[in-house]
Amino acid sequence: MDILTLLESFFRELAVNPLRRGLSILGVVIGTAAVIASLAVIEGGREQLQGFIERLGVNLVFLEDRYEPQAGLAAQAGPAMDEAAPESGVAPGPDDGARPPAPAPAAVEPSILPQRPATLTPRDVDALARAFPAIRRIAPQMVLRTDVSRPGEKPMRAQVEGGTPDGAVIRNLRTARGRYLVADDVARAARVCVLGHGLASRLFPGGIADGSTLFMLGARWRVIGVLEPRGNLMGFDYDNRVIVPLAAAQERTGAKVINGLLIQARDTSSALRLRDELPAEILARLPDRNPEDFRVFCQDELLRQKEQTLDTFRLLAASIAAFSLVVSGIGIMNIMLVNVKERTREIGVWKAIGARDRDVLSYFLAESVLTCLLGGLFGVLLGIYFATSAAGFIAESITETEGWSPVFRPAFFLVAVGTASVVGLLSGIFPAMTASRLDPAEALRYE
Repeated sequence: MDILTLLESFFRELAVNPLRRGLSILGVVIGTAAVIASLAVIEGGREQLQGFIERLGVNLVFLEDRYEPQAGLAAQAGPAMDEAAPESGVAPGPDDGARPPAPAPAAVEPSILPQRPATLTPRDVDALARAFPAIRRIAPQMVLRTDVSRPGEKPMRAQVEGGTPDGAVIRNLRTARGRYLVADDVARAARVCVLGHGLASRLFPGGIADGSTLFMLGARWRVIGVLEPRGNLMGFDYDNRVIVPLAAAQERTGAKVINGLLIQARDTSSALRLRDELPAEILARLPDRNPEDFRVFCQDELLRQKEQTLDTFRLLAASIAAFSLVVSGIGIMNIMLVNVKERTREIGVWKAIGARDRDVLSYFLAESVLTCLLGGLFGVLLGIYFATSAAGFIAESITETEGWSPVFRPAFFLVAVGTASVVGLLSGIFPAMTASRLDPAEALRYE
């Protein structure tokens, strides 16, 4: 039986029993769609992860001190606020660093002052830069959470980072509007700030006007810039962060705290060595602290961890799709056995006019494979739709990361369609063997 006769017979059977054939290939359609959608969505996540790492910078090492200073520390220690709170209605003072002297601090018993652990100092940062020649740039940070608000508006919680201009260079931060911090801002402890794109959109829905101000840390701050959108991934959320000069953040909290370091190494191998050697150096300078207080990691490590997670999801999705295909294969086998039973007399006629056992075997195997191949082709189309919809849902509802889109590789389609064909072949072996072994005389007498 040639291929044209086989195709004609297959589509004729499909037209005679469309519901039966449709139900038999439904599992293949769903399984193939699951394979395509899961692989494309996970590959899209991998591409976005690599893109984020590239935007984050190259050869980076991050040191995180788990100690977080409290925004109210300065007030607890005694210095009076040198600017009116937003609700007071009193006009705040200048916001560009030229401020009147604050009143002398009130006497406070040392025993009631909040105790804080020893943290890194600017001298420690300079010493680390000298101790490790592989460090190209190093930027200290002071990170805390506090309330941020516009004048007269309800405050919202946000992460505030006290930083330096090198922090933008190391992380490839760029402003969509205005400018970033400059050395003079840090030197004067100027009360200026740069907003993340998402936070700026929530605080200023109508857009940021020149000279806009915010209230946080008990003071008034002038907005000088807005960052380009970066997204939220791996714990870095620059879209919802306020960046201020390090000296100004330390002044307003009353704590000379450095609880983070951004380090740019000369190359990837240097970054890995810094990750391993930096904790011992930090603990040598801060002997009262515990190793668990610090977390040191590099971007390559983050990339490997996330790729391992994606591989796990890829394996899980492939397992679910494989189970669906196995179930559909059992259904196709059942339909093929019914088909053989109904066409027993026809098989007897074939054999009576000269068809050999292998001809009958080949026909029913080919019919099973064609059934699964047709389901696989429909599954590919459905998988493309599912992948696009799922990626949009993940971006909006789960990761809160913009720009997640599925990535389709030619290998995905080959794997999906090839798997469907194999399922058809395996599902058709038993029915085809049953048909090929029928006795012609008995088959012709079958009613």
